[in-house]
Amino acid sequence: MTGQTAPHQQLETVLRSAQGEPLIILLTGHPDPDAIGSALAHQRICESLGVPATIGHVLPVSHRENRALCKLLGINMLQVVDETTLAPFHYLSLVDSSSPEPSITLPPQLELLTIVDHHRGPMRLEPRFADIRSGIGASCSIYAEYLHNGLAPLSGAGADDSRVATALLFGIQTDTDDFALATTADFLAAAHVRPFCDAQILRQVGRRTVSAATMTVLWRALSNLVVVRDFAMAGVGKVAPGDRDSIAVAADYIHRREDIDTVLLFGIVGDRIDGSLRTNSPSVDPAVFLKSAFGTDRDGTPFGGGRADKGGFQIPLGFLAEVEDGEMLWKLVEKTVLARLERLVPDLATHVARRDDETRRR
Repeated sequence: MTGQTAPHQQLETVLRSAQGEPLIILLTGHPDPDAIGSALAHQRICESLGVPATIGHVLPVSHRENRALCKLLGINMLQVVDETTLAPFHYLSLVDSSSPEPSITLPPQLELLTIVDHHRGPMRLEPRFADIRSGIGASCSIYAEYLHNGLAPLSGAGADDSRVATALLFGIQTDTDDFALATTADFLAAAHVRPFCDAQILRQVGRRTVSAATMTVLWRALSNLVVVRDFAMAGVGKVAPGDRDSIAVAADYIHRREDIDTVLLFGIVGDRIDGSLRTNSPSVDPAVFLKSAFGTDRDGTPFGGGRADKGGFQIPLGFLAEVEDGEMLWKLVEKTVLARLERLVPDLATHVARRDDETRRR
């Protein structure tokens, strides 16, 4: 952002330059409430300026609450299967991420128009407009600000106002851990959209039920947990792609243990290693920790990223995906992850060996 022009005015100018041209808002990773709410608001803004916009995703909506949010609010998203799915679109917008979904190749004619995000980390791509605020708790808060400042403002006159406001508020709520990590900007954003929300839908999607898959992943994590001082780590084996969020939910639960400051859980999801990190340690920056542990891909994009208190990582299995023996594959994955983590957590291998010895003696 340059000069004295406000962010919402810059965004309006850039989007007006794409009037009449099809744009896709492509979500990175498994769509979560902050990404979904931001995408819905971005779509509203685009269409108010004459830009036909479609929300798309590559990876499935895996968490029950997120699927309920899409169903109850009637949020339609395009499943992007490969490069050909993106052929009709001329422009690309990213929300709640500064990097496109790495598991798909973008067609050369697709121009990156805008990025709006709140995560820390380098922005390697150069869109026409970028608004990245690492000091705010949710990307939905940024979009609520845009609407409040007059860009496709909420008025309560139509059903679309309610669905957008509800999605934004739920995105702010979930990404700030029920406002425990909210900043002043997040509270102001929530106050702006709250009068237009559907309270009944918020209650429905906000029920914190736990799936059977999550229970299984949590059991595996507790069974394999290794604690080194205030750091905890566990592998949870193979997890179905539709249950990927179970890893994050289990990490949240284990992080509540009183003697643990940082927890990292990982498993095999499809053709990649997928993991979640949670921390309340002032000395652990999730983005820095995960980059130090797992590095970057060939293009220099880190395999992991995050905000102040949480992060996630996805590492392609590569040729290891060809290993047909599931038990052997898991041993290779666990050994590789442990070797990377031991560089940052001394004595980790010793504690893992002790755990394995105790397991064999049972």
